[in-house]
Amino acid sequence: MALLLRNLGFLFFSFAASAYVNVMPQLVFARIAPAAKSLWLAATLLIGTIGCLAAVELARRLGYGKRPRLGGGLVTVAILALLFLAADVAHPLHFAALCVVLRGLCQYASQETDRRATALAGAAGRAPNDTVSLSLRFAGMLSGPLFVGQHPDFDRLSAGVYLALGALSLCGSLAVAAAPPVVASPAAGEPDPPEPPLRRSEHLVIWAARLTFACYAMLSACILYALRDLHGLADAARRGSTMFTAAFGAAMIATPFLATLRNRVARPRALLGMLPAPSGIVAAGLLLPSPSVGRLGPGLAGAAVLGVAFAAFQLSFRDYASRQAVEGGKNVLLAIFNNLSSTSALLAFGVMLGLSIVARALAVEPARASGLGVAALGVAAVVATVQARRTHLRNKVE
Repeated sequence: MALLLRNLGFLFFSFAASAYVNVMPQLVFARIAPAAKSLWLAATLLIGTIGCLAAVELARRLGYGKRPRLGGGLVTVAILALLFLAADVAHPLHFAALCVVLRGLCQYASQETDRRATALAGAAGRAPNDTVSLSLRFAGMLSGPLFVGQHPDFDRLSAGVYLALGALSLCGSLAVAAAPPVVASPAAGEPDPPEPPLRRSEHLVIWAARLTFACYAMLSACILYALRDLHGLADAARRGSTMFTAAFGAAMIATPFLATLRNRVARPRALLGMLPAPSGIVAAGLLLPSPSVGRLGPGLAGAAVLGVAFAAFQLSFRDYASRQAVEGGKNVLLAIFNNLSSTSALLAFGVMLGLSIVARALAVEPARASGLGVAALGVAAVVATVQARRTHLRNKVE
């Protein structure tokens, strides 16, 4: 019960962050800035991701301060207030600023909650704590886009759901308040021991992972516009949120089965688990304008396949990072894994912003250009993964 209480905040933070990356910005900008919606979307997501990276670093330095109950409560209340304020925003610049601040606060709270919950769990409870934490994160990632897609207009039900999730998050803040504060930097003359430098093959794996994650981030950020502009679906928001649910649901279900399968695979084949995700993304990007994507059955089936491939990718890269940290003392790989969503989103939204500008100048449908960009990133990820595997086998690292 204690583990659940300590991690309750992740449900709220993931709910809000996922909704304000995958669904809400696309809906709002299409309504208040239809002529430049893709440009506003790409710029907002890009700046918001930079804000998330800064928020994590700030949380590592400051945490919740000397009064963690008050600090955690204030951050939760601020997120809740922004969710309510979003209903009345009518100017694209104001909404963009709201999105950036909201995502930054969610990332700040997630980092500090994770640190505190892990510290309280200790070595003996770290594994079950990780399981509960990831389960609640996935639940938020599932429910955020689904709920907002089904209820795009703020109503009483929305208010009730936000208040309930905020209350659970406040309970979580109280549960982790007993954790020790942020540890100060080592004193002068007592530096941390240096870590072994990363090899070229390890840098290749990192970039393969970033490119793969970027493909998914870019596809999820443009899918609603593709459904509406390329396929003429009036209920694009509902269809898109259902596709997100299918993808994340398939990933959740497939994860334990894939983990069992990985235990039976010889180590030299470990990186092969990273290949299905970018390969599937290449196909998805190229097929985005296809009429079959606009049909319910094929669309949901494709989303589920991509979800399973994403689960395989996450398991493979996490196993790689953990193994190198434990066996090689390269803890920096764990930090890279935990920051993967933000660094990859920065890459994805940067490409998306560039494509939006080019598409606008050439009078090309932005959603079509984004599909080609997704496919191009996928090809780069496949090449990087294959090259990383070859280099590892050559060096006999695996």
